Amino acid sequence: MRKMIPIAFILFASVVTAQEKSLFLQPWDESLPYPAASEVAFPEGLRHVIVQDCDTDPEWKFLHETAVGFCGEELVVAWYNNVEHELSGKTIQRARRSSDDGKTWSEPELVKGVPEDKMKYVGIQFLEMDGKFYAFSNMEFEKGFESLADCLLMEYDKATKQWNDVGMVCKRFLAMQQPILMDDGNYIISGSYNIRDGANNGVIPVVYVSQGKEIAKPWKRYLMDTEYVNVFAETAIVVNGANVLGVTRLEASPYPNFYESNDFGKTWRKLENKTFLASSSKFAAGTLSNGVRYILYNLPNFTRDANGKPQLDKMNRGRHTLVIATAQPEDTAFTKIWKVSDVTAGADQKMSHYPCAVEHDGKLYISYTGQHTRRNAGLTIVPIESLK
Repeated sequence: MRKMIPIAFILFASVVTAQEKSLFLQPWDESLPYPAASEVAFPEGLRHVIVQDCDTDPEWKFLHETAVGFCGEELVVAWYNNVEHELSGKTIQRARRSSDDGKTWSEPELVKGVPEDKMKYVGIQFLEMDGKFYAFSNMEFEKGFESLADCLLMEYDKATKQWNDVGMVCKRFLAMQQPILMDDGNYIISGSYNIRDGANNGVIPVVYVSQGKEIAKPWKRYLMDTEYVNVFAETAIVVNGANVLGVTRLEASPYPNFYESNDFGKTWRKLENKTFLASSSKFAAGTLSNGVRYILYNLPNFTRDANGKPQLDKMNRGRHTLVIATAQPEDTAFTKIWKVSDVTAGADQKMSHYPCAVEHDGKLYISYTGQHTRRNAGLTIVPIESLK
C-alpha cells in the first residue's frame, strides 16, 4: 500500500508480550484441518455487485481501500482514487449510494479531496450513531520523504449532502476497521500506529478508544505490541464484552499475529498462532447479531505434507481468494471458512482484497478492492444465517 521503510525501535506501553493461549477466542481449532481454497464453498444466497469500475472511469484509473456503511437505509460504499497509479499525484476519496440494496447507484460523490498533490486522503471507515453518519478519514501529508498520518473525523450533512470536517481525533493513526461500540459505553477502532514523524506507514498494531459517544474528543491510544511488527500493521478486531481479539497483517510469516485484551482494549498479550494461515493483506472482523464471530482475509495457496499439515514456508501474497472465517457463539476458536469472492461464481475478480464489512437487516455487506482489467470497488452481500 505505501512505501516500505525499514525501522527498528522499541515502544513502551501496557502490553504483555508473552505467548499465551486465548481466554476468549483462539485463531483456529487445532483439531480441524485448515482448508485450502479448493475446499472452501460460497455461502448460500450471496450476491456480487460492482459499485465502481476503473475500466469505465477514464479520469481515475486507480482505486483502493473501500469502505461500506449505512446512512439510514441508504447503502454507501467509498474508496480512494488516483489518476493513474497508487498514491501517485492527486489522491481523493469518493463514494456512491444505493437506495435499493445495491441494484442501482448514484453518481460518484466527492468525500474528500484537495488540489495539492502532496495531500492524500486514503481509506475511510464509516460510523452511524444516533441518526448521524460519520467518516474516519486517513489523512496523510507528505513533505520530501516525510509523511504525517492522522485520523480526521467528518460528519455528513444530509440537508446539504456535504461532508464537513469535525476535527482530528487520533494522532499518527491509520484506521483499518469501523468503530465498534463496547459494553462499557466506549467505541473502539483498530488499525496501525505511525511511530514518529517521518515514518511513512503505521507499523504497530493499535486500538483507539473514545470518550463514550463524544467521538469528536481525542481518542485514547492503546498499543497491542511494543516492538516493530510490520511495515503495514493493518489490524482488525472482534469484540465480545470486555474481550477483544486482534489480528495483524505480517510480511515475514504466513501466520499473522493475534492479540487479546480482556479489559476493553487497555492491555494486550500476544497469542500463539500456528494454525491460522493468511496472505499479506488487510483484515476485517466483527461479531454478527446472531453471535457469529468472523474474520475476513485472503486465503493463501499452500500444499500439505503426508500428515495433512499445511506447508507454506514463506509469505504468500496471493489476493485471489477472499474468505470469511467464522466461529459460532458456542465456539472457542474459528472452525469454518467460506468464500466471499474469487475468479469464479459471478464475481470473476482477478483480485479481491482489503475488505470492509457492515451488518444491516440480516445481511453482511462486504466491500473490497477487486480487479478486472483495472481495479474496481466490489461488494458481496451475504445473508448472515448462511454463515451459521
